[in-house]
Amino acid sequence: MHLQRGNFTFNKRKKDRPGRIILYSILIMIGLFVIRQRQTETISPPFVPTPTATRTAQSFIQEAEAYFSSGKISESIQSYKRATEADSNVPEYWIELARLQVYDNHPEEALTSANTAISIDETNSMAHAVRSLALDWMGEYDEATLSAVRAIQLDGKNALAHAYYAEILTDTGRYAQAGDEARLALKLNPNSMDAHRVYGQYLESVASYEEAIIEYQTAATINPNIALLHIRLGLNYRVLGDYDTAIEYFQRASALEPDNIGPFLSISRTYYQTGEYGRSSQYLETAMEMEPWNADIYGRLGLVEFKSLNYESATINLECAIEGCKHPVTETTVEGLQIGPLTLEFYYTYASVLAAYLECDRSEKIMRQIVAYAPNDETIQSIVAENRLICDISN
Repeated sequence: MHLQRGNFTFNKRKKDRPGRIILYSILIMIGLFVIRQRQTETISPPFVPTPTATRTAQSFIQEAEAYFSSGKISESIQSYKRATEADSNVPEYWIELARLQVYDNHPEEALTSANTAISIDETNSMAHAVRSLALDWMGEYDEATLSAVRAIQLDGKNALAHAYYAEILTDTGRYAQAGDEARLALKLNPNSMDAHRVYGQYLESVASYEEAIIEYQTAATINPNIALLHIRLGLNYRVLGDYDTAIEYFQRASALEPDNIGPFLSISRTYYQTGEYGRSSQYLETAMEMEPWNADIYGRLGLVEFKSLNYESATINLECAIEGCKHPVTETTVEGLQIGPLTLEFYYTYASVLAAYLECDRSEKIMRQIVAYAPNDETIQSIVAENRLICDISN
């Protein structure tokens, strides 16, 4: 009997290599580990987004402090706001926010922040101190005084409470007490920028300009990136007649706060005092481009043009400052300024220009406001008398 093999063949089976056995064992172990971890939910399923870590309030505080040290007050304020959003129950966050809001020239917002800090901790001396600072910058001196006194009652060694109280006393003309409080603040904390700034303000108010410069420079050494300190230094150097140094400090302030028109106005005023009217008007025109609605800029430009004998332009800009107008390019509405200590020069200069152009009815209307505002000022009354004489002669 004969058997056929057919169409199938027999291959010799290869022996398994030891390396493959080890590899398969490892893969099996990994698979078992993954399955076990999935069962206990310690490994996220694939394609599921990883949760984003939430920043802590303290991280925002560190960011805010870094911004403040570099002079970026607006950015620092935003970081403090984020810190209060992350944790709204820490009074110190609201206190620092309020302090910077004052330095950013937003005292109303600072008052709200300080009030929030007090609502969290009514016995917090620093909260009451910063509240007094905000109220002082708002011109609410009586209420500011009460807050400063309350801060001192809560903590008699609070240097900033004494410093801000000294600032209130200086602003209200109580110089003897202001000096005592300012010196006490420095004694309690000789490394406080605020204490040196306030003492400089006191010295400036009593005409001790050289000493004021020293205090402002010390404050600027502690924090060189606060534009306000450079502006105060510039103003004191200008009073002393050192116009070049004054302009240098104003330019430093402008570099720190390029969106702030204050340094431009100070530089313009300096050139105005030195009789460089062309350069003075250039800085005012730059400021006007930044704030075309600001009537004060129109008034200042009118004074410069009056001094440079450009009476036609002076009339136009002084009219905008006092009676209001629309900006010729942007169509921005300019609201006229009420008569007061800071606008009186605009008013009597405008009346004089109108009288010179023999627009006597308009001039008389302005002069009546001037006489009513300053009835006992001999200089003002003599200007009014001269303008009326010009109109009388013309008739």
